[in-house]
Amino acid sequence: MSGISESGSIMLNTEQAFLFRILSKCLSERPREVMVTNEFALEVLNILKESCGTVDFSTRSTSELPTGFPEIDVFGYSLLILRDICAWENFSSPGTEPPVISLLSNGIIELVLSFLRDLEPPAIVKKSIEKANQQGVQMISTDMKACPYRGYRRDLVSVICNCLRGRKQVQDEVRHRNGILLLLQQCVVDEDNPFLREWGLLATSYLLEGNPENQNEVAQLQMQEPVQMPEITNLGLKVEVDEKSGRAKLVNTVG
Repeated sequence: MSGISESGSIMLNTEQAFLFRILSKCLSERPREVMVTNEFALEVLNILKESCGTVDFSTRSTSELPTGFPEIDVFGYSLLILRDICAWENFSSPGTEPPVISLLSNGIIELVLSFLRDLEPPAIVKKSIEKANQQGVQMISTDMKACPYRGYRRDLVSVICNCLRGRKQVQDEVRHRNGILLLLQQCVVDEDNPFLREWGLLATSYLLEGNPENQNEVAQLQMQEPVQMPEITNLGLKVEVDEKSGRAKLVNTVG
């Protein structure tokens, strides 16, 4: 499907980018009409990993997919295909194990969290961190990656979100990989990533639902400075201090 250069890196072309665009469109618009196998899902995951090495993350792009650069387009559409695979169900055979299980077993959460962690923070979060830096607290690396296309950060969050829905093992994995604060930082408006806030809030609700360990960690984070997360209020939650244990906890304010 793809060539290999003399240096050993994958080579991508416009025809391959167009194919991935069509595959993404079909899966997104007509999920009931396609069959997604474990083999297909894992092949897309491998292509995402391989194409990542061809993408230039040094410059922030304002172009949405398709950008006209095959490397970026294959990478981006692979991510979108995986997003939809992670939410796909076999309507013709409801009891069949969905392909997202194979993706989870092959490290998709670790991979996507690493992509998200390597990115420079959203603009509003970056301003807050830079303010702390000016006060003598070094909180951000100067060697962070930029979004190669408009919407990249949102797409990363959407993959994690779809993996989280109804899966405690994914909730726990995000916590074990120190991803809770990282996801909370995505619950903001970002001009370069339309609907990032909506995906971030949905992912956070899935992350906390029925998981006391994750709820406790978020409560502890809210008690710290300079971390402020007013977006948690929008989920109908607030922080209270337990009178017996003295520990912070999240309390549902709805109903």
